[in-house]
Amino acid sequence: MTKPTYAMAAWAAMVLLTACGSPIAPTTPVQIETLAPTAAATATQPPDSPMAEPTHTPPQPATVEPTAAPAEEPTPIPSEELGEEVAVLVNGQAVSRETYLRQIAQARSYFLQQPGLDAASEAGQQALLRLDLQVLEWLIDQVLIEQAAEEHGVQVSAAEIEAAVQAMRGDDADRFAAWLAANALTEDELRSQVRYDILTASMRDLVTLQLARNVPQINVRHILTSEESAATRAVQALRAGANFIELARQTSEDATTRSSGGELGFLPQGVMPPTFDEVAFAMQPGEISDVVRSEFGFHAIQVVEIDPSRRVPDELWPVVQERAFVTWLEQQRARADIQIASWVARAQEG
Repeated sequence: MTKPTYAMAAWAAMVLLTACGSPIAPTTPVQIETLAPTAAATATQPPDSPMAEPTHTPPQPATVEPTAAPAEEPTPIPSEELGEEVAVLVNGQAVSRETYLRQIAQARSYFLQQPGLDAASEAGQQALLRLDLQVLEWLIDQVLIEQAAEEHGVQVSAAEIEAAVQAMRGDDADRFAAWLAANALTEDELRSQVRYDILTASMRDLVTLQLARNVPQINVRHILTSEESAATRAVQALRAGANFIELARQTSEDATTRSSGGELGFLPQGVMPPTFDEVAFAMQPGEISDVVRSEFGFHAIQVVEIDPSRRVPDELWPVVQERAFVTWLEQQRARADIQIASWVARAQEG
C-alpha cells in the first residue's frame, strides 16, 4: 500500500475537481474499482516524482476539535478595494494576481492534457470553472497553513527542501528537466511547492499528534454495481435470504473484493466515502443497507461486526490523519477573514 503524499503541485492538487477545498489529494487504501471515472479522475501522475518524507518534528502538540464549524462562502468585495493586483486576502495576507493566474495556467495546462476532455464543450467549460475554483481554494488553504505554521513555530529548512528535490531529480537530470517542462514548472516553483508540501505534512503531524489510535471500527462487506437497479435487486435478494458472500461473488463489479465475497475488513471512519460511512456506521451487525450511492457506484452494505475500540493499522493510519487534518483546515477556513476580489469572482461565474 502506498502511503498518500501531500504534494501541492497544481497539476496534482487541482485535477480532483471535488468540493472539499482541501489541499490534500487523498489516497483511499481500500482498493475499490471506480466504475465510471471522469476525465479528471483518470488523470495520471507525472512519471516517478517521489516526495521525500518530511524530517521536521513539530515542536508542540495541537488539538483537533471534533466538529468543524460550517464554512462560510468567502465574500467578494469590489476589486478597487483590494486593487487589481490582489486576487484574495486571507486574514489580511494577500495572494497576488500574478500568483493566482500562474497557478490557474499550470492547473489548466495539466488538466487539458487529460484524455476524453473536450474543453470547448459546455461540460468541459464547467469543469474548467470548477478547476479554477479549486485553485483559489488551494491558494487560500496554503495561506491558512502558512499562518498556522508560523503561529506554532513550524519551519522547513533549506536542507529538507534540497533533499526532497534531489529525490525527485534522481540520477537522470534530463528526465527531471523534461518532467518540469511537461508540468510547466521551473525549478524554483517546484522548490516552493516542495516546501509547502513538507510544511503541510508537518502541520498534519502536529494537528494529529494527539489523535486516538484506537477507535470504533466496523467489519464490513459490500456489493458494488454501476447501475442503481442492479444494486436494488441485490438488496432485495439479500433481504429475501440470499447469502451475501455468494451474491457478491456473482454480481459485484468491484474486481478487488468480488472474489472474497465483498469483504472490506475492519475499517475506521474516514476511509470509505462519506455517504458509505454515514450509513455503515449507523448499522447493526447482520443488517442490510438500502442502496447507497458514492463516487464509486451503488453499494449494498452489510456490517459483520462492530469493534468499539480497535487499533487503526499502519496502512490506514495516514488516511485517518488526513481526515482529521481536513476537518482542522475546514475550521481554519470557517474562522478566517477571506475576501475575494470582484474580478476573480466574476471570472469564476463564467
